[in-house]
Amino acid sequence: MMTTIQVTDATFNKDVLQSEQPVLVDFWAPWCGPCRLLSPELEKLAKELSGKVKIAKINVDQDKKMAAKYQVRGIPHMKLFHKGKDIATSVGYKPAAELKKWIDQQL
Repeated sequence: MMTTIQVTDATFNKDVLQSEQPVLVDFWAPWCGPCRLLSPELEKLAKELSGKVKIAKINVDQDKKMAAKYQVRGIPHMKLFHKGKDIATSVGYKPAAELKKWIDQQL
């Protein structure tokens, strides 16, 4: 069973941009209440979409470079990457079912 993966500024290129699979990246921080609510939803999604879509998390307090590069202003901020391209953005908490529907619409 796949679970969410932790990425950093240093691993972002390899784990996200060079991934064969689409990757949903959650830009988050430990002090963010909606981010903490979103975390178990992303774990559910990671298991449900295992083998189809990778779910990655990047802490914006520790890894500021990617957050700045992708103009993350508010969190939770999710970006969907496919074939190295940023193809969609979702800001704010959403339950797993709503996120899955959003991902399906983008791919």
